[in-house]
Amino acid sequence: MKLAWNFNKVNPRFKNREATQGEFFTNDTELRGFVREAIQNSLDARRPRVKGPVKVRIFISGEKAALPPEKAERYFKGGWEHFHADGCGLKDAPVADERCRFITYEDSGTTGLTGDVTQYHEVPGVRNPFYYFFRAEGQSNKTDGGRGRWGLGKFVFPRSSRIRSFFGVTVRHDDKKRILVGQSILRSHHVGPRSFTPDGWFGKKPSGTGASLPVTDQRFIKKFESDFRLKRDKDPGLSIVIPFCDERWTSSAVIESIVQDYFHPILSNGLVVTVEDADGKVVINSDSLPSVLGNCHETVRHVIEPLLQLTTWGLQQQKCDSVIVVKNIGSSVNRKSVTNEDFDSMTAALQQHGRVAVRLPATVQLHGGESQVTYFDTFIQRAEGSAQKRPMFVRDGIVISDVRTRLIRDVFAIVTIDHAPLTAMLGDAENPAHTEWSEESSHFKGKYINGAATLRFVRNAVTDLCQMLSEVSDEDDPELLLNVFSLGTTSGQAGLPVSFESMTSKGSQNNLLRLKALSGKPRRSKPFKVTNRKGGFRVAGLKNSHASLAPIEVIVAYDCRSGGPLRKYSVSDFELDKQPVAITARNAIVQVIEPNRMLIFPQSTQFDVTVAGFDINRDLFVKACVTESSSRASRRAA
Repeated sequence: MKLAWNFNKVNPRFKNREATQGEFFTNDTELRGFVREAIQNSLDARRPRVKGPVKVRIFISGEKAALPPEKAERYFKGGWEHFHADGCGLKDAPVADERCRFITYEDSGTTGLTGDVTQYHEVPGVRNPFYYFFRAEGQSNKTDGGRGRWGLGKFVFPRSSRIRSFFGVTVRHDDKKRILVGQSILRSHHVGPRSFTPDGWFGKKPSGTGASLPVTDQRFIKKFESDFRLKRDKDPGLSIVIPFCDERWTSSAVIESIVQDYFHPILSNGLVVTVEDADGKVVINSDSLPSVLGNCHETVRHVIEPLLQLTTWGLQQQKCDSVIVVKNIGSSVNRKSVTNEDFDSMTAALQQHGRVAVRLPATVQLHGGESQVTYFDTFIQRAEGSAQKRPMFVRDGIVISDVRTRLIRDVFAIVTIDHAPLTAMLGDAENPAHTEWSEESSHFKGKYINGAATLRFVRNAVTDLCQMLSEVSDEDDPELLLNVFSLGTTSGQAGLPVSFESMTSKGSQNNLLRLKALSGKPRRSKPFKVTNRKGGFRVAGLKNSHASLAPIEVIVAYDCRSGGPLRKYSVSDFELDKQPVAITARNAIVQVIEPNRMLIFPQSTQFDVTVAGFDINRDLFVKACVTESSSRASRRAA
């Protein structure tokens, strides 16, 4: 049987189509996107009644184990003319005599790609993982409890290859069959006078209008497994091979991606990952994770180490039923919505141990369905002097990295969502890359009763909880759980909006170094605190403060996704001395010296200034600091 790559000629009856799925994954590097999607698929494909963690093995060939051209030739027959064709979209295509670097991904304890391999269209009510993985685009048969929804995540596999191609070997748990499939997703292209569609398949050339079928020649598959270092054997599951991967893909880079995105299921013993290369291997499990993290780059350690400690403690609290369970709550977390008993328990835990674990209730109801009471857990740890950051959200073991919520400082906070009704709802709200939640998602909008309100509650609850606890913390720690967007320690220090480094793959190295430099300096004790209020903020003196009554400069702007908020401020946003903004002062004189800048002159250590009237749908960036001297402040006010 002659096996080769086959691309379909353009059919004049159908519209031309280009693959655009990669646009959904541009926030991640190709390697990090590959690791996130592959492990998510494996966790979703856990085999029923199999005890223990899902096991994953990743092999990175590097140059040492790269496949020489004479061995690689059989796997790319019929493909080179397409990989170098006009319009195919490849900018850095390798040549046939180049050594083939590759990365191999294998899972264990999973089902493999079951289903009818001849199915070429969706059949309602029929579960066919093989069809949805290889032949469907924008369709997914994952259940509401699954981590994926869009049917687009698998595009990270061809996207990771310089020839936009990958191979899959699967052993199916039901019929024990072993099959091999190769797939390529290019752009519409021309080879000589012939026009071809983007999709290519490796295998026997189909006859007529039939679909391309998997390779079933077991001798060929065995040779393939040997050449690409697979260890599948008879174990059910899926093996993915990415040929001609980026030469910058190293075992250390793979390990750092795993540590950042999947430390939670590893710590909870739901996942074990082995990373191999030609020089050795590293096993990442709940026991080895701390030492593995210790060998990662300093920027990764700086972000993940405290979260690792907090997660370990939080899992223990869940195991011992030591989480404070809040049974009844309104649409937001505040002092009025929490009972005295729960409130006292939270503050006592935080003051005595520096940590608190709280379970908050929520309600999920599908249109036409019954209301379901669900919950999520929040873990908060005091971290005085730590930089501003967003809480970390983990749904079903996946870090949802770009959830837009208010920034917090002086604490680390993690929100974990594992209860099925809520994980299903939040999964519907996620984008294809699983990095953020949106009320406008097509899978979410209109599907739930009060769904948007529930989503906002989950998103904001932990910052509201930090705010509530901070209001009674002055005597113990005047800066505990400060919930504002930027506070300079001196008047000459610029405010800096901080994106949590573990939440994005595009964090600015300069900003991170700047943050580390700032956090390493001893912080001055300020005679005031700044707290968040709905539609505004409050600046107030601290109890029992004996500091001098120095003027305080406050600068305000709306937060923005990129660039400096202060530089992007516009008078069309608001003006502090004009409606709807309202300033209320007690024991203080306030002077607005610029549309977004004001001076507070305390008349007593027990002063209080509240500024309200801002857009409640936008985040505020607030910088407040004591001015260098009263005389300088007075001159600026004049």
